[in-house]
Amino acid sequence: MDWSKTKTIFILAFLILDIYLMVEFYELRGKSDYAIMQRATTEEQLAADGIVYDNLPGDIGKGFYITAKSKDFTLDEVSKLKDQTLVLTNSKLSGDTFRILNMDLGEPFPLPDVNEKSKVSQFLKENVISGELYHYWYTDELTNSMIYIQQYKNQNIFQVKDDHIGMVILYLNEKNEIIAYEQSMLEDINEVEEKETAIPALKAIEALYNKKYLKSNSKIIQIQYGFYTHIPLSNQQILAPTWHIIVETDEDMRESYYVNALEGEVLQSAQ
Repeated sequence: MDWSKTKTIFILAFLILDIYLMVEFYELRGKSDYAIMQRATTEEQLAADGIVYDNLPGDIGKGFYITAKSKDFTLDEVSKLKDQTLVLTNSKLSGDTFRILNMDLGEPFPLPDVNEKSKVSQFLKENVISGELYHYWYTDELTNSMIYIQQYKNQNIFQVKDDHIGMVILYLNEKNEIIAYEQSMLEDINEVEEKETAIPALKAIEALYNKKYLKSNSKIIQIQYGFYTHIPLSNQQILAPTWHIIVETDEDMRESYYVNALEGEVLQSAQ
């Protein structure tokens, strides 16, 4: 065996390997530096346009779609609700089931001036079917009502009022008493097995910015992660992991947006 030639071959092999590893290292570092530059560029562009926001939520990790079925309430369930009267509307489906319950209270339920939401939570748990599933969403001053939406694993199931797929609307009188409510509900909720890394909150804001939805000198006053469908179906629902973003413009107008947390698609919608 010619040890001199063998030695030369090994030296050349290790030299080629070293060159390959160096090229891979610099490519990876370049990609990392580029990602950091891209994020800084987004933040700088927002700042230059006077678009501000407070602390953003942390990364979500894996996101996933969920499926759910719209519940049909039965007369048997309604009959167990004490001191309440079912109001028949066109929400009646067929037979003795209802997609949306419209209930009048026999006696108004007073709300205190302090700890109001805590008292409402008590009302929901004691007077509404599976009332513990619903959490405060917003107050509608025009109709003097409070809107509560369903949650799944502590994440809101976002929906506009007209969709009414997993929502309780509490109607108040001039004395700040609950006098009636409407209820819809999702059940048989299942997670779709395919899970992907959700985009961070800043990427959702960037998606709005790139689509020209964010006006100069506006402020992002709220950003939350949850689930949303912009095309509600009559029975079976498919809901995407979604960032809900509320923006206040310099004219004191509020705009509401939804951004798919997996695909980065912007779904413009108002409450």
